[in-house]
Amino acid sequence: MKKMIWGVIVGAVCVIVGVFMLGRYAFPNNNLPGLPKPELSEGERGQLGIDKNINEATIDEYLGRKDAVYRDVRMLKDPGNYEAIGGDSYLSGFVKGFEVVPLPYLVNVTGLPEAVGKTYTGPTLFTFDGEKYVANYQESMLVLQDLFPQDKVIFLMCGGGGYSGMLKNMLVALGWNGDKIYDVGGYWFYEGKNKVEVKRELANGEITYDFYKVPYHEIDFSKLHNLEPGEMINISATEYDKMVAEGRSFLLFIDQGGCTTADKLREYIKQYSKESGQVFYRIMFSDMKETTLYDLVRFYPSVAVIYQGEVLRYLRADEDEDASIYNNYDDFVNWIRK
Repeated sequence: MKKMIWGVIVGAVCVIVGVFMLGRYAFPNNNLPGLPKPELSEGERGQLGIDKNINEATIDEYLGRKDAVYRDVRMLKDPGNYEAIGGDSYLSGFVKGFEVVPLPYLVNVTGLPEAVGKTYTGPTLFTFDGEKYVANYQESMLVLQDLFPQDKVIFLMCGGGGYSGMLKNMLVALGWNGDKIYDVGGYWFYEGKNKVEVKRELANGEITYDFYKVPYHEIDFSKLHNLEPGEMINISATEYDKMVAEGRSFLLFIDQGGCTTADKLREYIKQYSKESGQVFYRIMFSDMKETTLYDLVRFYPSVAVIYQGEVLRYLRADEDEDASIYNNYDDFVNWIRK
């Protein structure tokens, strides 16, 4: 009897330990603290966009999440003179888990301190004119969505916190959920346990940078296709399904040739794209019928607003209540912006 009791006890202990170990190793992130809602720091750090709760002092507590991506947005060597403001123009190190995607390749950088001077002025995915972000390539939004998945929490870092704040503003303006993006500040102020040193002093006193350590995302602009202002990007049914499955946000024009109403919508879209900088994707109705969108949209032409893979609204070509949107540009703009 005693042997039986001890056998039950030992068995129960083994089950408990087994469950604990399974949870620990199969789900390593289940003990990480929850995420507070993004909140700006006070003073100058807040003006840069740095988060009050998740920043250089606390980021170690939030590393390794499976529901997140980590992006350092500095250049390997920035043309700007960041030494003039106590920083480093070189990427001298980074926090383990962060991957490098330079902001100056994503959008032209504005508003730098006068002492820094000018940064990179080459090709960029987008151009910011002070009010809106305009895509420069047909693939600009696709590249941005690949690098910064909209279905993930996004932690951004740079040298001092400025570049990461600029990028958060851009992502939010282009449709990302700001409550899932954290500007965690600057590597220059990080004193945690996950430093990966890139800067190294040689025996002769010279300084070198081991950039081979850096998980770096390169953008080959030579393989991208220029996008004219107001031009739509054609996609297939397969591409539409992929974008929806990845939880992307985008504007979609459902088109079919030989239609006066469709011609009018094309002009509306072209004008609105030029004014707003927003890019429309275009799918032919015959292709759209092969997607799940056909469960909703049964008539063409139409425009659908997709947010994080879900259809928020779409124009109904067979409904009188949407007639003014098809026939009045201002009504069309208000409908898009609503």
